[in-house]
Amino acid sequence: MKDTTLKQIHSFKLTGLAPNQKYIYKIEGTGYSSPVYNFCTSPQSADSITFVIFGDTRSDSIAHQMVVDSITGRNPKFVIHTGDLVADGGNISEWQTFFNIEKNLLPVTPFMPCIGNHESPFDLYFEFFYLPENEEYYSFEYGNMFFIVLNTEDVLSYYTQRLYLEQKLNQAAQDSTKWIIVYFHQPPYSAGGHGSNLLVREAWCDILETYQVPVVFNGHNHFYQRTTSINGVTYIITGGGVAPLYEPDSTEWIAYSEKCYHFCLLTVTDVKLCVKAIRTIDGMAIDSVCFEKPWIYVKESRIKYAKKIKSLKTPGIYDISGRVISKNISFLPNTGIYFVSDKDKNIRKILILK
Repeated sequence: MKDTTLKQIHSFKLTGLAPNQKYIYKIEGTGYSSPVYNFCTSPQSADSITFVIFGDTRSDSIAHQMVVDSITGRNPKFVIHTGDLVADGGNISEWQTFFNIEKNLLPVTPFMPCIGNHESPFDLYFEFFYLPENEEYYSFEYGNMFFIVLNTEDVLSYYTQRLYLEQKLNQAAQDSTKWIIVYFHQPPYSAGGHGSNLLVREAWCDILETYQVPVVFNGHNHFYQRTTSINGVTYIITGGGVAPLYEPDSTEWIAYSEKCYHFCLLTVTDVKLCVKAIRTIDGMAIDSVCFEKPWIYVKESRIKYAKKIKSLKTPGIYDISGRVISKNISFLPNTGIYFVSDKDKNIRKILILK
């Protein structure tokens, strides 16, 4: 008979690690020695970072293994889970199955989950994962990305989380080089399955719109679905991690849906964030979308004024006085009006950082 009694859990905090470095490790204990693993720390900045977002991995171990094997083959820098890792959060044997399936991924890839409704009761979830801040909702940075993770399963804390969300979005907005990505389990906009969670929509969506968060990821509905831009925000439901699939529905703000097991593969650069939804049965990309940083837009009405600045003699980015500021949009120091001069000494456009 298999012993499923919870024993002692150990956690270790590593300090003094250098950015963008590979570290080799193994775990040893009484009568146990793990294989030799390695992991890589986050870069401070990078030309291109690839990672994975997926969710709802409960219920079907064989399909779960297929999805994880497909993800592992992509060598993501890290993995995000949109909740419902297991069917019954209080059943330790289900957690043992989960970790056994993901044993080739988790030792080498940072894994950042959010709470789903099936994690209830939540004690084991908090025992098994060592997450930032209060762990129920938290933020973290990786390279040129700022992530905010919320908890849709505690309705009584929605207002507290609203204040937290606004605080974190304001913090993230101070650094124009950062992409802001938000994820949580139950979607505020979705057609089919459980549909939209209107309480979540009322609690948080106006703040997401105010700060022009380009994309929000959710799970809960067991299919892939992408909305159109709703007041500046696109919502992507990635709930095809292997829970029983639902039939997606359609409405005027749905751009694409598909009933399939899948994960989302993201590639992020300084100025673009691209998402591909990968169907795991055949490895095909079923949908793709790219976002440009929402704080950059053209203000054509200022071009005539900019042409009066005589010092724009070489390619680069200038402030309103004509002083050279930078040669890269991502490293502009402050909010304001900037002029871009191309190699032919023409002013191409005006950039305004919000």
